Amino acid sequence: MTVVREFENDDYLPEYGLIVLRDPSPGDDLQPPRESGDGEEPTGTFAAAGRGWLTCRAGDGHHVVRLELHDGPPPADQAGFDDVVETPYAAGSGGLSLTYLTGGAGPVDLDLDGAGRFRVRVSRRRRDTPDGAGDRWLLRFWPEPVPAPPAWLVRSRPAVGPGYTGWQSELQYEPMELAGVVAAAARERGGPVTVADVDAWCQAHHRPAGWLDVPLWQPPRAPLTTGHADLDQRKAAQHEEVVARLAGQQRRLDEIAAELGVPPVRSRRDALPLLAAAGILTGSAAAGYQPGQPARVDTVLSLPPDRVRSLEQQDARYRYGDLAEDLRSVLRWAPGEPYEVAAAELAGRLLVSEGELRAGVAFAEQSGVLHADGVETLRLRLGRRPAPDPSPSPVPGPSGGPPSASRPAAAPPASRPAAAPASGARPSAPPPPVAPPAAPRPAAAPRSGTRPSAPPPPVAPPAAPRPPGRDKSGAFLRPGLARLTVNTTAGPRLSMGGPRQERQEPPQPPFGAPPIAGMIAGDGTVVEWRDGVRVELTQLEPGQRRARALRTACGVLVLGHDMPAQLISADGETTEIGELRGPVPVLLGDGRRVAVVDSAHHRLESRYRLRVIDLTGGPAETMPWPEDRSVGLLGAYRDTLYFRDQQDHAIMRWTPGSAPERHPDTLDQIDPLTGTGLARTMGGVRVARPGGSAVTVPVDTRARLAPGGEQLWTTRVEPAALTLFPVRPGPDVRPQVWWLPERGRRGPHGAYGEPVWEDRDHVLFGFQPWHFPPEPATGVRLSIRDGAVERLPESGRPGQSVIFVEPLLTA
Repeated sequence: MTVVREFENDDYLPEYGLIVLRDPSPGDDLQPPRESGDGEEPTGTFAAAGRGWLTCRAGDGHHVVRLELHDGPPPADQAGFDDVVETPYAAGSGGLSLTYLTGGAGPVDLDLDGAGRFRVRVSRRRRDTPDGAGDRWLLRFWPEPVPAPPAWLVRSRPAVGPGYTGWQSELQYEPMELAGVVAAAARERGGPVTVADVDAWCQAHHRPAGWLDVPLWQPPRAPLTTGHADLDQRKAAQHEEVVARLAGQQRRLDEIAAELGVPPVRSRRDALPLLAAAGILTGSAAAGYQPGQPARVDTVLSLPPDRVRSLEQQDARYRYGDLAEDLRSVLRWAPGEPYEVAAAELAGRLLVSEGELRAGVAFAEQSGVLHADGVETLRLRLGRRPAPDPSPSPVPGPSGGPPSASRPAAAPPASRPAAAPASGARPSAPPPPVAPPAAPRPAAAPRSGTRPSAPPPPVAPPAAPRPPGRDKSGAFLRPGLARLTVNTTAGPRLSMGGPRQERQEPPQPPFGAPPIAGMIAGDGTVVEWRDGVRVELTQLEPGQRRARALRTACGVLVLGHDMPAQLISADGETTEIGELRGPVPVLLGDGRRVAVVDSAHHRLESRYRLRVIDLTGGPAETMPWPEDRSVGLLGAYRDTLYFRDQQDHAIMRWTPGSAPERHPDTLDQIDPLTGTGLARTMGGVRVARPGGSAVTVPVDTRARLAPGGEQLWTTRVEPAALTLFPVRPGPDVRPQVWWLPERGRRGPHGAYGEPVWEDRDHVLFGFQPWHFPPEPATGVRLSIRDGAVERLPESGRPGQSVIFVEPLLTA
């Protein structure tokens, strides 16, 4: 048989350890498969497929995935692979997309020539790549109009899992992390490792010196102030919860150490004897440690009965859960229900023993995957076993005849005799007697000589009490989009538009001047104001993922995700800069050059370079730097760029035309106006002046430098506010809080987006996309000198969020 077409991806990184293929239009008219309807795509022990989907269990790594369409079954070649399974696949459109678990169907990578049923042989060779960093996968499809159930041809690992010991949940993460470190060190050394060997492995794998001797559970540092009493109280409560949880973990570890007969554990080094006593490790400090085969924790420690039951259930799921999904895959493609098959034949199809098969079937039935009958010949159906229908009790027929098939109607309550009280039961009080209806009172005869009076008007019966939550018409008084009226003459009625609720909106600030640097309206129009007159420079293409806009000396630079940068000149001319992508370049002090970090990744190799691009069209300059060392750009002051060497976390600086050099201080942010630096520390935010002086402000480390470096700032969402902290020494922190106007309706993340500093004294806050002010406005401007707030005029269609152009703030 020949290959019709093929596709290969030599650097596939699985998401959640799964290789995922999807049909963009899976369809729903092909039976089988019998899909569960819950949207699940279970993989089982290795791979599985359904209507428009196929998933493979791959684990981590950089895999090579090859897809092939054949015109018929390929020759049997499973001997050259570690794992092989054949399964049917139903194509709705014939397109196949190699995608990710949360990515949906992407572009078609392999065309199967239309809808229909196919068979696919999924084969894997472990670590068969040039760098050994992943597996090699081959998925071959061919037409199969009448599908046969899946068949497992080669397994590199048993279908029944090793089970669950429960030590991870009993000891918590930190001790088990140490067990993993010992296992990795022993694997590299090829045998048992001493404590000194473990310490050397830790230092070689980027753990700090003395890692074995620090406390196993270090208490978190006390929270720093946010400038808001309610937020500080919330953080203090969270801190207390963490401290209490760690204390509980330490108490439980002390109990386990006492039960195992080892000394109490305070550091990671102390945990090694405990792990050996539990069987997680074998050996001793003198002979060296290596991984062990621990028994289930409830057979070693005394645990409560409910905990033991939970462990038994988890152990069964770890052993037979994947095999149960393989059984489900067989039934999904079975020719009919029930699926009748000999136990030996089904065990051969699954490549398991008959004992493993029966244990897997028992677990699958217990967990509701299927239900089974028979012993030698199995009759299998998907889903839980239906409960038996309750049959009605037979009643004697008329005149003592045979039982009637239908139960006679019950007698009216008034004629039903009272049941005799049960033996030993206290008789209930008789019901109160029912008064007979009063006879109508005869009307009095009119007196002689008098004119008969008109009959009195009928008296309306008292109104029934209104049910709670309804208005006079019976409508439910629930705020929402629909109004349900139940007691109308025409029956229930559903009308749109909930009950009107009058909302008292707070007074809004006055309108002010438009943003000084302009904005990009929601429809892509680039707008600026010249002497108070609105000027539309250009309109950008719709659908672009625009993220930022910077005012430069050459015009407005528009940046976004997965798109080249665009430079808009003063006369509206647009220039595309293909070598500048991404939303995070840094503008140098002259306003004519931008710095960007380019990165390229393929399998285990990554390449980085820091370049400075001239917006006037001059040549770009690349920093002399090893390409295999990652660079994190921090900012610029005048002509000097500051970045972090991600390998050793050193702070570096580079002025184009020279060689990069190490910066003497730590740094997380640089103020482009003054060169003041900010670094986040355990004690708060450290602010360093260019002259060498520094001060640590004990505030929340989310704080950032305001332009000019004299203040720190943070924002909060609900209620919305900007909080300023003066940069000065001492433990006394006196924040200045400026509250922003609140609307009656609030979005899930507040009304305002990320602020943009217009200058040293003014901040712009744009409205979030879901926020619709009652009057046209794009956001507000806040003066940090006196807290004055003014609205920004609307630009474009109401209800669309805008992007403010960030002004050129440099020295």
